[in-house]
Amino acid sequence: MAIKPMMRLNRPDAMPALTSHVLSQVIRTFREKGIPCDVVWMDIDYMDGFRCFTFDNNRFADPKSMVDDLHSIGCKSIWMLDPGIKEEKGYFVYDGGSENDVWIKKADGSPFIGEVWPGDCVFPDFTSERIRTWWARLVRDFISNGVDGIWNDMNEPAMTVYGMLMARSTYEGMVMYNTEKRPFVLTRAGFIGSQRYAATWTGDNLSNWEHLHMSLSMVLQLNILTTCVF
Repeated sequence: MAIKPMMRLNRPDAMPALTSHVLSQVIRTFREKGIPCDVVWMDIDYMDGFRCFTFDNNRFADPKSMVDDLHSIGCKSIWMLDPGIKEEKGYFVYDGGSENDVWIKKADGSPFIGEVWPGDCVFPDFTSERIRTWWARLVRDFISNGVDGIWNDMNEPAMTVYGMLMARSTYEGMVMYNTEKRPFVLTRAGFIGSQRYAATWTGDNLSNWEHLHMSLSMVLQLNILTTCVF
């Protein structure tokens, strides 16, 4: 099992729907005020209409420059990718996936449609090595924008193995881009073997004593399985 990157031990901050300029200003203000922050977590708001592998042209027109600026002040970024791909002709991920026959199908052979953040979505069948390679290539190209890590969410639609195989495919895409760098992947869902490819987190916890108590027991149990936890 590969050694995980040091970035997993850093002090993070999750960012809502900001612009690239405001985000850079926030991190610089943290530096000026002595507020520790080593990593920013980019939720789905950075996307164009919640379409995975896209950037909002108004708020994140030049993600590479933004990431370079963050790097210049010692801050890394981790970006969310969901498995739900918007069912929309003209969207390059949907069109490419349809041409390559990658979507999970119903018994009648038609693509399974589910609803996620962008509306009606289709889902890659990560049980297929061919389809995992298709996804990995998308991740490879996405990483070229300077992305430091990937955060896989909403990947528990039916079976736990789905989340693990998505995390594996994401990991392999990061390796495709740079074989010399240890990949960082965070996954919501997992299965036996997930620890080879990704860390996980204890869910969208509330700030109360009950959830603190629950998170401690979860962290201890997950660490028995050598799973990195956030």
